[in-house]
Amino acid sequence: MTAPPPLSRAHAVRELDVDGAVTLFHEPTQTALVLNETASDVWRLLDGRRTVADIVDELAQVYAADAGTIRSGVHAALRQLADHHVLDGAPHA
Repeated sequence: MTAPPPLSRAHAVRELDVDGAVTLFHEPTQTALVLNETASDVWRLLDGRRTVADIVDELAQVYAADAGTIRSGVHAALRQLADHHVLDGAPHA
């Protein structure tokens, strides 16, 4: 079994970060997406090197929380990002 690929941001996305709240604008669809705190943290970690598991581990340390709890929030954020076409690659566990 191969490891899941790292995730990255789509190229046609503009980002505005104001006081920790991230708003994304997807140019091809002309749509905006305002991210909550969890989704903003996930977005910041999408660097093309980290996998979903890496993101979960990092946020579990940052929030000093159970990885299972963090995992569900990360998956919800990734679904939201994928639904709005701002994510390159399919999210995998």
